[in-house]
Amino acid sequence: MISDNVVLVMGKGGVGKTTVSIVLSLILSSLGNTLLYSLDPAKHLIKYLGICNAMEYCRVSKTLTAYQLDISKAVSTAVDHYVSLIRDLTPSLSVLNIEDVLNVIKYSPGVEEEVFMKELKKLYDLREYKYVVIDTPPTGVTLRTLIMPKMYRVWLDKLIEVRERILSLRYTIARTLGKEFKVRDPALEKLYELRAEYSSLWDELRGEKTSYVLVANPEVMPLLEVVDVIKFLEKELGVKPKLLVMNKFEDTLETSELLKEFNSLPYDKLLIPKVGKPPSTLDDMVELSRTIDKDYIMKLFKS
Repeated sequence: MISDNVVLVMGKGGVGKTTVSIVLSLILSSLGNTLLYSLDPAKHLIKYLGICNAMEYCRVSKTLTAYQLDISKAVSTAVDHYVSLIRDLTPSLSVLNIEDVLNVIKYSPGVEEEVFMKELKKLYDLREYKYVVIDTPPTGVTLRTLIMPKMYRVWLDKLIEVRERILSLRYTIARTLGKEFKVRDPALEKLYELRAEYSSLWDELRGEKTSYVLVANPEVMPLLEVVDVIKFLEKELGVKPKLLVMNKFEDTLETSELLKEFNSLPYDKLLIPKVGKPPSTLDDMVELSRTIDKDYIMKLFKS
């Protein structure tokens, strides 16, 4: 396991997931080596932290490292890999228009989710960080990504079942004909390997060391989305959120009912006040973190 805690920060676009991710990372980095990893296509992390380039690890402080994924580049890399595999499996493809094949793969449903899923798998395989805070994509994409390992495992179970039947039939025919049968099957071994990988990721996402932080602001739709995500996590993954965050909070008559509904949810909560100037730099984030009860956050996430 990569760390004592993998923290996935989730919420509707515009509620401040990146801000919350940075603030949590600043606090948790005081407990140990921390990686802040952004999967958000908006790439706000680059602006806030002054990171020059996406797809590069950037040392923010002695105990905090940041990384911004460029989903366009990541998808292109994945598509190139798939096209290469197809070329190897179907040499006759070279006489066709490879660009058509590439576009079909690139724009197929689920490609971005698969890229995000593989990024999660990569993070769970790291060893050098005590904490990893993940700034996630928009909610719909994130939920599809979280359920994908389960879907792949079911699909692989069926493929393995079919492949084992084929091999059993080949074995029977070979024995009947008095021929030698090759026991080792690379295709079946690869299917076993993939099933083990996706099963491992599925277990990690539902394990005790993975924490879910859900972010809203004092508006109806973001709060409703948080409630929907809670239902998804409990039903599909069998987990509960570690922390609910109300970002950009103002104590006014208009927000009183929303705050009442927010406080009725039976989970740990954090209110981050609305500041006069929206935070846009690392210094702003450090200043914002001073408004938060750090002992509360460290106790909540400390192993």
